[in-house]
Amino acid sequence: MSQPPSSWDPHAGQQDYPQGPQNPYGSTESFQQQQPSQPAYTPPPQYGGYPPAAYGAPYGQPGYPPPYGGPVGPQRPGAALAAAVLSYVQAGLVLICSFFVLAAGTEIVELLLIGIVQLISVGLLIFGAVQLTSGTGRTMAVIGNGVQLGLVVYYLVRISSLDSLDTADFEGAVVIPLFFAVMPAVALGLAFSSAVSRFIAEKQGQAQAQNPQWRS
Repeated sequence: MSQPPSSWDPHAGQQDYPQGPQNPYGSTESFQQQQPSQPAYTPPPQYGGYPPAAYGAPYGQPGYPPPYGGPVGPQRPGAALAAAVLSYVQAGLVLICSFFVLAAGTEIVELLLIGIVQLISVGLLIFGAVQLTSGTGRTMAVIGNGVQLGLVVYYLVRISSLDSLDTADFEGAVVIPLFFAVMPAVALGLAFSSAVSRFIAEKQGQAQAQNPQWRS
C-alpha cells in the first residue's frame, strides 16, 4: 500500500473558524479576561431625595424631613383639660336652671336680672373653656367661674333672709347653691395651677415668635 506524502495535511480544505473564549474548565483566567466588564450597580435614590438615617433617629435630625405641619407646640396639661370640662358641665347645668329662673322672673324683676346674669356667665364659661384648651389665656374662665361663685353667695344670702324656713328646710335649701359652687371652685384652682400657667406662657411665647409684630 502506498503511503501518503509527508506534506499531506488532514485538515486541508477545511475552513478556519474564529475561536471563541476558552473553556472555563480549561483555562479560567483567560476566559475571565475575555469577558466584558460589568458596570457597578448603583441603587436608586430614596423616595423624596432624603438621605438614609440611622434607625430611631428623632424627627428634625439630619436624614429625616420635619414632621408634617411644622414643629410640635407645647403639650396641653391635664389640668387645663379638666378645668375646661368642669366649665362645660357647669355651663350646661346653669343654662338649664336659667330657664326656670327666667320663667319665674316674669313677675319678679330680681329673678329676671339674676337669670340674665346666669346666661351671661354661661357664655363666659364656654369661651373660658375654649381659651384653656387652646392655651390662649384664662381670663374668661376666671371671670365665668368667679361669677358662678358670686351667684352662689347671692343665693345663700337670699335663702338665709327667708324667715319662713325652719331649720330642716334651710339646710335642704342651702345644699343646692353649695353644689353649684363645687365645680367653679375646682376649675379656678386648676386654672391657676403651675402646669396651666406654664402652658399658657409657652403658647403665648410661641405665638409671639411666629408673629414678631405682636410684640410690644
